[in-house]
Amino acid sequence: MPKTLYLMRHGETLFNTRHIIQGWCDSPLTPRGIEQAKLTRDYIEQTGITFDHAYCSPAERAAMTLEVVTREKLPYERMRGLREFCYGKLEGCSYDLFEASPYGSPYECYGDFLVAYGGETEEAVGERMAKTMTDIMEREGHQNVFVVSHGACIRRFTTLWDERNLIHVRAVTKNCSLATFSYEDGAFTLVDLFEPDLSQLD
Repeated sequence: MPKTLYLMRHGETLFNTRHIIQGWCDSPLTPRGIEQAKLTRDYIEQTGITFDHAYCSPAERAAMTLEVVTREKLPYERMRGLREFCYGKLEGCSYDLFEASPYGSPYECYGDFLVAYGGETEEAVGERMAKTMTDIMEREGHQNVFVVSHGACIRRFTTLWDERNLIHVRAVTKNCSLATFSYEDGAFTLVDLFEPDLSQLD
């Protein structure tokens, strides 16, 4: 019987507003980021989606987002395998440094570009995300699972299963987007994508 993974990116953070690379370092949600999470929470509650287990990366921005969405009523576990890309020496620096990258954006920075700065490769991130997600979904009693993680690693995870659908792959990097995957026989299939209407917050 297929299981369902609900994979969400955290809300807007202080570093997001200042165009600073976060990766394994952290910054808190902004008030707007909290409101973004509430929009996705409203969608989840209005559509009757329920979770039996919840997980997030060790970053506080992911935990804060999860707690807003679940109204702090669902216990959760923080897992290192759900961390964002490690950007090495670029952590805490301006996005402008990615002008040296052939991809031009931290969300496009794949291949081995980050290795020179002490960061992770695209392949390494894909392997740890896939392993972590699979390990979670294979746990007993895990039928409808909620996970909060990060833009670049979510994008990498999505491309592993949905390389041809680049519209979806790009969209899941938006703050508080919620990607729904069906999981069966060790494979994930992207079946739905919710993007909160952030214009409501303007």
